[in-house]
Amino acid sequence: MTQAPRPSAGTLRLDFRILARTRAARLSLAISIAAGAIGGILLGLQARAFAKIVAGAFLEGLGLGDLLPQFGLLLLLSLLRAAVTVVRHTSAKRASTLVKSDLRTQLVRKILSCGPQFTAGERGGELVHTLQEGVEALDAYLSGYLPHLTLALLVPLTLLLFILPTDPISGVVLLLTAPLIPLFMILIGDTAERLTRRQWHRLSYMSGYFLDALRGLTTLKIFDRSRAEAERVGHISEQFRRATMNVLRVSFLSALTLEMLATLSVAVIAVQAGLRLLSDRIPYEQAFLILILAPEFYLPLRTLGARFHTAMPGLAAADRIFEILASEKEAVKPGGADCPTPRREIRFERVIYQYPDRALDALHGISFTWQVGTTLGIV
Repeated sequence: MTQAPRPSAGTLRLDFRILARTRAARLSLAISIAAGAIGGILLGLQARAFAKIVAGAFLEGLGLGDLLPQFGLLLLLSLLRAAVTVVRHTSAKRASTLVKSDLRTQLVRKILSCGPQFTAGERGGELVHTLQEGVEALDAYLSGYLPHLTLALLVPLTLLLFILPTDPISGVVLLLTAPLIPLFMILIGDTAERLTRRQWHRLSYMSGYFLDALRGLTTLKIFDRSRAEAERVGHISEQFRRATMNVLRVSFLSALTLEMLATLSVAVIAVQAGLRLLSDRIPYEQAFLILILAPEFYLPLRTLGARFHTAMPGLAAADRIFEILASEKEAVKPGGADCPTPRREIRFERVIYQYPDRALDALHGISFTWQVGTTLGIV
């Protein structure tokens, strides 16, 4: 059995196995990405209109009547941006729903086609967990991380088209500081991905173990092992709690690092723009426009870090999902080359059956033939 190679850890993950399953949802995914790109353009236009309103009101002394067209344009751009945001989220959710439905259907068909000889060697609880929670965990990757990975590139480039012609110095500062956020994201992402995979494996093991314990609860009570088993379940739960806390620590560290980098970068933009404004080397409207767009320039990159951590459980579950789909075990088909043609009847000869608490036989020396497809009653 061969599997597609996984992307290396610590990268801005693109799982091509999942991308290959998005063919049915490519239109919705493309609409979501296009809507995000249009939203970036509207954001730049919105910031420019707001900067004109502020500069006209405070520096040029324009009244409400003079600024009314700018207010109308700002309102129109805000409404268009809100509509585009709704389209982006709706399309991303639709793409995720299509892919999850397709994967869940393929998993069910694969498990049924493999039959008991496959499920006998697996934990039932773990399979159910993968089929339900595992597929559902892909939602954060499909509807959040995957579209935002493209937006983290398109939106900053779009805003640069507004900033570079306005102030090349600020544009160069943005180009120099922007790569720091993905760099630290990659460095921290390696640890986060390893811990998340460990957490997911513990959760899958805990689900399978707990279901097995429930199935054998009667046997555990008969042999007076229920208390020991309860302590064992508690120990496994404690291990999962510790793994979850380790993942949360790294996630908070990553968020703090990205926020600090973005804050320092915006501070550099603000300081150099403010100093040049004091020395009358840049107009107020341009400086104000740069200060509006600078945080929005770093926002997609910061958000990508949060989306990355949210999508990690889905990527960990994807390994197990595609391992099941790639299984080469198949159930033996009746009438195949390795299986004789099944009989169309079941014959009972001199069958004797007795209940444990009764002295007399319930059935004694009974013989009959049961035809397949018919209903038989014994009185």
